[in-house]
Amino acid sequence: MRNFIVFILLLRSFVSNAQILEGSIIDNESKTAISSVAVINKTRSIIAYSDSNGHYRIQVSTGDSVLFSHTAYKPVLEQIPFSLGNQYKSILMDPKVYGLKQATITAKTKYQQDSINTYQTYEHTMNKTQAQPKFVGLGCGGCVSYIADKILGISKRAKKFKNNLNTDVQQEFIDTRYTPVLVSSLTRLKDEDSLAYFMNAYPMEYQFARQASDLEIKVWIKDNYKQYLNKLKKGDSPGAINKE
Repeated sequence: MRNFIVFILLLRSFVSNAQILEGSIIDNESKTAISSVAVINKTRSIIAYSDSNGHYRIQVSTGDSVLFSHTAYKPVLEQIPFSLGNQYKSILMDPKVYGLKQATITAKTKYQQDSINTYQTYEHTMNKTQAQPKFVGLGCGGCVSYIADKILGISKRAKKFKNNLNTDVQQEFIDTRYTPVLVSSLTRLKDEDSLAYFMNAYPMEYQFARQASDLEIKVWIKDNYKQYLNKLKKGDSPGAINKE
């Protein structure tokens, strides 16, 4: 009996180390396939992605935790049970819903405080609009300032300034999440020039920086780094790294 139990445990260990988990990833509302979902074996640090048909395939073992992650969907975590072979499992993912919620703010981050200070400093310029002239009888209220604005382009410059300021504030936020230190810890890039080159070739979008979890950002960096290495192996010139 004892030998039989030992045999079963050995068999279980052998089988658990040779499993493949695969299946389809589907939007739970529209019932359509979801591509580019990060399938992460958190136990063994293995990452795969769903294809254009929503199909995924990843190596697993008994007891492993597998995370299905996508910026537009709520994450799904699966625990791999004991199995005598490969497993096929369809994964349903619920879209994230972004809405306004009541919140009690107890403290501001340095980025938030800097943003507030920046907007307060340039509040007059940010909120400045050009009033339209009003004709009253033979008189014209505001005509002089209106004509001067058209000639000098004051409103256009103020609008351009506002757009540039918004862009700068957004980039400051991105810089708090997409840092050279983080990229260096996830890649083989260590010197400043290589890190700057990679991060310029693969810029992060503001909305992604706002919505993505820390894990999703790490997966995004690793995926772009793989593309970066593949393009370098093909002999692409520096300027061609991010043109596809």
